Amino acid sequence: MKIFSKAMIGLGLLMGSGVCAMADTIWTLNDIDFTDGNTATGWFITDPTTSIIESFSIVVSGPDTATDFTANVMSSAYLPNEIGAALDPGFSPYMDLYLASALTSAGGTVDITSGYDCPLCGVLIVNSDHRPSVTGLTETPEPSTIPFLGAGVILLGFVARRKLIRAS
Repeated sequence: MKIFSKAMIGLGLLMGSGVCAMADTIWTLNDIDFTDGNTATGWFITDPTTSIIESFSIVVSGPDTATDFTANVMSSAYLPNEIGAALDPGFSPYMDLYLASALTSAGGTVDITSGYDCPLCGVLIVNSDHRPSVTGLTETPEPSTIPFLGAGVILLGFVARRKLIRAS
């Protein structure tokens, strides 16, 4: 029975060494204004590796209501250096933003260096008074259940070991 107790303790330690799950990063568009009068507002959520967009809500609107759209498509292929959103899979109409640096799982603020929205193809306004950016916030990761399971297995191993020692 000592082998069983040692195996249970070893298994508990192995399972208890699990790490916390990484949290998603929520990115918010800031000051996205185009020369055609359109603006873009909204947010998108990336997975911890910033390689996949999990959900989004982006609206491009302006003085010409024919060019307004709520994005139904966002391309993960553009990340981490570019953000692309469109009304439909054919990318018409669409908005494309180029980032000064790559998005990371740590979040933070990343400046947007250029971009445009089409079909009128307004150019993103970037100057010393107007600095568009995207801000990412990463929520505190929730602890994984594996460490708690491992602690329970370890506790059961100690209890079983004590019972076996008392019985002998």
